[in-house]
Amino acid sequence: MLLDRAGWFAVSESRHMDVVIEAGAKCREGLAAESYRPLVPAPRPIPSTSRSFVLLYTLYDQSRSSHTLYNMFFQRDHFAPHKSRKFEGYYTRTQLEDGGNIALIFCWVKHAKKRSNYVHVSYTPSSASGAGPTQYLQRPPTPADTLSSRKSHTLKAEPSAESMSPQRSPSGTSRSSFSPSPLAAFKYDFFPDKIDVVTGKPAQRGGHVPFTITAPGVGHMAVTPDSIEYSIIVPEKHLRVHLVLDAHTPWSPSPSQPRDGPMGGMMHLSWLLPLNWHVRSTRSRATYAVEHGRGLGASKVYGEGRAHVEKNWGGSFPRGWIWAQAFSDSPTDATRGGGADPWGLNGEFGKGPKSRGDRDRENAGGERTLCLAGGKAFPGVQAYLIGYRSPACHDWDFRPPFAVALGRLAPFLRVRHDSSQGKVELCVSSWRRKLELAIEAPPDTFMEMAAPLRGGHEPGYAHESFRARVRVTALARRWPGGRWTVVEERVLGQVMEGGVQCGALEFGGSFFRKVDTHA
Repeated sequence: MLLDRAGWFAVSESRHMDVVIEAGAKCREGLAAESYRPLVPAPRPIPSTSRSFVLLYTLYDQSRSSHTLYNMFFQRDHFAPHKSRKFEGYYTRTQLEDGGNIALIFCWVKHAKKRSNYVHVSYTPSSASGAGPTQYLQRPPTPADTLSSRKSHTLKAEPSAESMSPQRSPSGTSRSSFSPSPLAAFKYDFFPDKIDVVTGKPAQRGGHVPFTITAPGVGHMAVTPDSIEYSIIVPEKHLRVHLVLDAHTPWSPSPSQPRDGPMGGMMHLSWLLPLNWHVRSTRSRATYAVEHGRGLGASKVYGEGRAHVEKNWGGSFPRGWIWAQAFSDSPTDATRGGGADPWGLNGEFGKGPKSRGDRDRENAGGERTLCLAGGKAFPGVQAYLIGYRSPACHDWDFRPPFAVALGRLAPFLRVRHDSSQGKVELCVSSWRRKLELAIEAPPDTFMEMAAPLRGGHEPGYAHESFRARVRVTALARRWPGGRWTVVEERVLGQVMEGGVQCGALEFGGSFFRKVDTHA
């Protein structure tokens, strides 16, 4: 339903505080057992002059505080569960300090014939040891697995009393603590019999809705306005994962639109679209603790990282798609090479060019993020949603009608993908902005994942790599038809000098093992 009924209640809610095991981070836990319930406005006298006046009076009565009619109808928390939709899925990707990755998914398809519920948990070590396939364990590790992973693990510090909680180094990054037994790559796909969703009330009108998703026997995801907690405990797999996210970075930099997402105005029609995409945070601080195995094969790793948080909902995943996400290599990478916005702020017309010193000061210490999703929206139609954030490109968003291809007709979009080579080339533009992307991941690093279809989750329908490298070129011009000027050129999806690749690239459905071009 288009209206967020839970958002019309303004109540305070008590929350219990808990301490993250071994990570030393605090999170909020414990939500009231409150689900969606129908809104029943209190009866009040209404003038009977005309039916139209009755309607206007009712609308005014519901929105008269500080809310506008726009906020009442369209501004809902789309990260909260959508009770009426066929499927819903939550995805979090956490990039660790050394370039490793933790991926977590909670997803369900209503009234599915098989595999209606899905929980994915995986850990991918850093690629610092060089190129090569990643062998994912789907069982508790043995001592032999631990010895094998030791050869490619670069951070093996013995945990100390001082390192039991993450600390900030002078450079601003965290100092991680790893066990002397390196953690081998693992992947688990669970299909629990049920998933319980409990929704609370926002602490204030227009705020984020708290909720908890629980998969009995696997774990839970607890969401509050300020934090997100994952807790995975599977005794038979000797698996424990605890992840807490805070310090979220919303998609929109505007304080007046903290809940906006990549779909922009299209979100007003989300109830009509077959698939929707919302990004809760383009970059969150992550505190993690992972333990896998027992005895001599037991391994443990914990520390801090950066996380990307998103969700999908609708009728089903498309028949083919591409998804990518990447962070810059460090908060200070902006000082190395590249350019700046030649037209001032974000290429806006009328803003004079900045001096070189101003540009350097603005770019220093900035961090960049890229989010991309798109593919077959309808028969004969491909559509993409793209967001790029940097000190010089604060809110560069591309969406239909620019990022769309009607058959071979695509004046603003050019896409070429070849999953057999692990490559994607995409160029998208608007009247005054252009973004060129070159994404590449080793073909033997892709991991199978299940995807939500109408009949249930289909194993192996998606393939994702966490060793992608993303080259971004941003261009701008002062007027349509003018000459394009480079704003900046950057490489995302790598850490450390020398390029440990750690971006994410996914091919789904018919886009896997297929070469396709839309020019």
